[in-house]
Amino acid sequence: MHHLTVDNIVNYMDGQASAAENLAAKEHLSVCLECTELQQEFQILVTRLQEDSAFEPPTELVQWGVDLFQPVLQVEGGGRLRKFIASLVYDTFDQPMLAGVRRVGVPPRQLLFKAGDVDVDVKIESMEANDRITLVGQVLSSDTKFFDDTPVKLESHGIVRYRTRTNVVGEFSFDEVPKDTYHLSVDLPEGQITLFCVHRGNS
Repeated sequence: MHHLTVDNIVNYMDGQASAAENLAAKEHLSVCLECTELQQEFQILVTRLQEDSAFEPPTELVQWGVDLFQPVLQVEGGGRLRKFIASLVYDTFDQPMLAGVRRVGVPPRQLLFKAGDVDVDVKIESMEANDRITLVGQVLSSDTKFFDDTPVKLESHGIVRYRTRTNVVGEFSFDEVPKDTYHLSVDLPEGQITLFCVHRGNS
């Protein structure tokens, strides 16, 4: 029996599969315990990330998710766009505050994601007055190549909410968007890079 790939399961759960792929996945899951268990683990991960905006997943859960998504880095057949899952390698929320330093207001959150030789630097500034955020970033490669005029999307609850493009030095911006749990994707010629949970609910 040929098992479903991680990509098959993700597309099925996100509603991105074609009618034929959806039917094939549904039929396979009805008879394959191994793939059903994998799909259930995915569902648990997604639910745990979405049900509480203040919830920070345990380190082992994050690592499990990263390991699980590694097969997505493979080239997809049929000429479809390759998909890359970016890993979070730096987050200012995880850094200890300097001794004696006082904070006035909520400081911007800085995150650095990496997918292969591409880095995506993201800064999120929260505006408590109107319950919105401003998200700015830059897409760079390890050889300092800039990705200009590159599509960037913000998605929440399975729907693309906002779209923009990078400027000549790979910078992009989403100004004063409502607080929500967002995934960010960058469409490069080499494939689509996805940054999961660049912002979680009201955090």
